[in-house]
Amino acid sequence: MTAPMRATIIPADTFCSVDGVGYVGVDMTTVNPTVHAVQWYGTHGEVESQDPLTGKMASNDAISSLDSFELVLESYWQIRAAADAEQQAMIDEQTIIEV
Repeated sequence: MTAPMRATIIPADTFCSVDGVGYVGVDMTTVNPTVHAVQWYGTHGEVESQDPLTGKMASNDAISSLDSFELVLESYWQIRAAADAEQQAMIDEQTIIEV
């Protein structure tokens, strides 16, 4: 999988955004419950973790790949592909063909 230029993952909101296009409803079942957010900047990123008891930020750890979040991104791309297909179907439906 090619890493996106910019990605944000917020498990509590089931939100994922890739290059400025975001969706909720993304499957986050594989994400550790202490993860508050993931920020990816093309070649590096960070995982923001919170204490599950207090909800306070506990750490901000650097990451060098999104491999741990591959299933989240697969879910995101499925949602995005379905949304793109729906949008294209609406455009096709509105297109007038002259004969």
